[in-house]
Amino acid sequence: MSLLWRISNRCDLEGVGGEKADGRWHTAARGKRIVYLSEHPAVALVEVLANLHTNPKLFPDSYQLIKVMTPEDMQRDVLARDRLPNEWREQLAETRAIGDEWLERRETPLLVVPSVPSPESLNCLLNPLHPDARRVGIEWCKWIRYDRRFFLGTRTVR
Repeated sequence: MSLLWRISNRCDLEGVGGEKADGRWHTAARGKRIVYLSEHPAVALVEVLANLHTNPKLFPDSYQLIKVMTPEDMQRDVLARDRLPNEWREQLAETRAIGDEWLERRETPLLVVPSVPSPESLNCLLNPLHPDARRVGIEWCKWIRYDRRFFLGTRTVR
């Protein structure tokens, strides 16, 4: 088994959020489900922090970390960096088109993609509508308090 990580308020892999809001690698549509996973819990946290766009006073006190198990033999596509345009991090239409095409093909349950805020790290997209997605499981979900220093700007730690 290999480990993947997710931060979400929901302890499931249903991917219903993909129907409601666009993401880096998909455009929202009814019946289009997707689950964003990361190779390491720190990458999952960086992804969430990069997407917090609100008043720091409104940031949540905690987050739910989800430990996900995938079979080693599970098929996955890997998006080669040379397939991406040079400025791919700023080109949402391009990355969404790639993810939408992958979801539509339903050839593999997983697509490995680079992380935007940590480009030497990897994320993994799960298509929960692929027949093999049922082989992916949650080992546990755990609520963790945010380190408030993330939301206070730079401060000296003593």
